[in-house]
Amino acid sequence: MENTQEKLETVQRFNVLHRLLHIVVIVNFIILAITGFLLSFAHTGPAQVLAALLGGADGIGGIHRFCATFFYIGVVIHILWLVFYKLGLKGRLTGPDSMTPSRKDLTDIYQNLRYIFGRGTPPLFNRFSYLQKLDYWAVMLGMQSMGITGLIMWYPEYFTSFLPGYVVNIAAHFHFHEAVLAVLYIGFIHMTDTHLDPEVFPIERSIFNGRKEGGAYAKEQEAE
Repeated sequence: MENTQEKLETVQRFNVLHRLLHIVVIVNFIILAITGFLLSFAHTGPAQVLAALLGGADGIGGIHRFCATFFYIGVVIHILWLVFYKLGLKGRLTGPDSMTPSRKDLTDIYQNLRYIFGRGTPPLFNRFSYLQKLDYWAVMLGMQSMGITGLIMWYPEYFTSFLPGYVVNIAAHFHFHEAVLAVLYIGFIHMTDTHLDPEVFPIERSIFNGRKEGGAYAKEQEAE
């Protein structure tokens, strides 16, 4: 009986690769945000002081580009893993265990809003909730646009050899404002939904140790 209960209460949620890539995302995202905003606000006093400590604009730019490259390598590795998971391991990229949005997510949103306003019970999510899927796709899709606009800013001479010069200004505009949105989203929505949950506060450990503990997730698994 004890063994059955233990299996229900402790589930392997993330493999080693996913946990390592998440650490890559955390570290590089923080450095990219700091260095990117230092470059964007280089005209202000505090930014100039920090920039001097990091080697000036050239040093900060080098750090930013290095971390951006390393970040995107992590994205490529994840995409290659998905290809291997689908073709090599014959896994499913859809269904209750996947990050693929489904009709159930719309039902969960509706039921969750009813619960928030005291009109019903909380939804029983699949392996990943709609907010967790939003986190995932925000990074996956956001990195493509950030990568393209970043490359245009990195190699303006090359891109303006076949594109109008104002494309560089447009890229800089989109790159900056998407970065602001990303920092606000991670800082408020992701951190609140993931780490301020009373059941896991002050930190959700499953992305670091790979395990999800507690009866709530066991019920999710049974429901799948």
